[in-house]
Amino acid sequence: MDGVKAFLATVAISLFSCQSKEDQLIGHWHEYEKGNPDFINCHKITDSTYSVDLYTYGSGEPMKRGTEIKKSEIAIQEYVFSSNFSISNNKLIINDSIYWIKQEDNEQTFIADFSAGLLVNIHPFETNATEFDYKKNTKHLEVLIYIGTLKKSTLTSYKEYNSKEHYIQLNDKIVNVYDIKSYLDYGVHHDERIKVVLHTDKNTPKPFLSQIETEILNCGYKRNQIYYLTVNTQKKLYGYNNRN
Repeated sequence: MDGVKAFLATVAISLFSCQSKEDQLIGHWHEYEKGNPDFINCHKITDSTYSVDLYTYGSGEPMKRGTEIKKSEIAIQEYVFSSNFSISNNKLIINDSIYWIKQEDNEQTFIADFSAGLLVNIHPFETNATEFDYKKNTKHLEVLIYIGTLKKSTLTSYKEYNSKEHYIQLNDKIVNVYDIKSYLDYGVHHDERIKVVLHTDKNTPKPFLSQIETEILNCGYKRNQIYYLTVNTQKKLYGYNNRN
């Protein structure tokens, strides 16, 4: 998460620079590495909160910033860089290899953000509903599985795969469907607090999804423990539903 560290350093500097410079950081940003066509992180900044990769890896809890953060909580000394960072034409230069591009908050970027930081592209199942089956609480434990097509940058590392098929990502690796068994914890499947959450591209072939579900069920999980990411693009809402 080099971009996160870089951002924290940026905020640390901006606290002691002019207010207009801090205002320039407010917005919705995609973070890129030079030479990588896929954005690697998504940052959303308001005048009081900051989140990174809001919809992936279970991260994205808003973090207060500005004067509400103690200097000691922000300034990671080894990552503090020159305060002469520049924003030009909606582009923020972080360092020699990292830069951010400001995005419009619209349906297209809302969908794109569900793939932030992943090896796969995901356009989730869509709904018109505003209520979702999965009611999160502090007692729930989540196991995340991602299914989608491979990003361009991922294909350079997985040359035996192609851009048209759908693949499974567990942690930071592309795996085979049969690797799900070793990924899921056999010792806790009986615990109803465990939820298997699938971030699935809506165009994933149904036979492939059925095969994945079968593997999960064979590990001892119940069907009501399996949830799918679902989005309402009009309201920009997301949640998790059981698959009918």
